[in-house]
Amino acid sequence: MILQGYQAGANVVVSNPGVLYKSRAEDGDDVDVLKMAGELAFVSQWGYNRSHFIADEDYCNRQ
Repeated sequence: MILQGYQAGANVVVSNPGVLYKSRAEDGDDVDVLKMAGELAFVSQWGYNRSHFIADEDYCNRQ
């Protein structure tokens, strides 16, 4: 149940049209930042959710 909520939260970030997108050179992951909510989602180059969490604005800006 927790995993489904985690994936749903990550999918909300990734599918949001206002998301800021960046590809990480070191591992090919996509970083999607939803600054208005302070949420980040990392998606592997193979398409699975690697990480999703809420961060402060400074961390979001560094990504």
